[in-house]
Amino acid sequence: MGRNRKTYSESFKKEVAVEALKEKTPVAELATAYGISPSMVTTWKKAFLNGEFSKELQKIRKELEESKKIQEETFIELGKHQLEVAILKKKLNIKD
Repeated sequence: MGRNRKTYSESFKKEVAVEALKEKTPVAELATAYGISPSMVTTWKKAFLNGEFSKELQKIRKELEESKKIQEETFIELGKHQLEVAILKKKLNIKD
């Protein structure tokens, strides 16, 4: 029989991460006080610093990545059209 994995709320993770960032108590003592492993404290601390606990921030980052991808695709398409125009101008002997 396997053990059930315990899940923690986002607010609990934030609380532990903020407490760890204050650096008033060692990570090992903090982990013992909250009943978790020291590696979890460190992981949550890093996640907090990276903004992974903020759903709004995650949403904004995702939207930013999508818009960057669209912008990149648009620039590629624009470059293709500019190349086509240059080739057609050359074939038709049109000067700028």
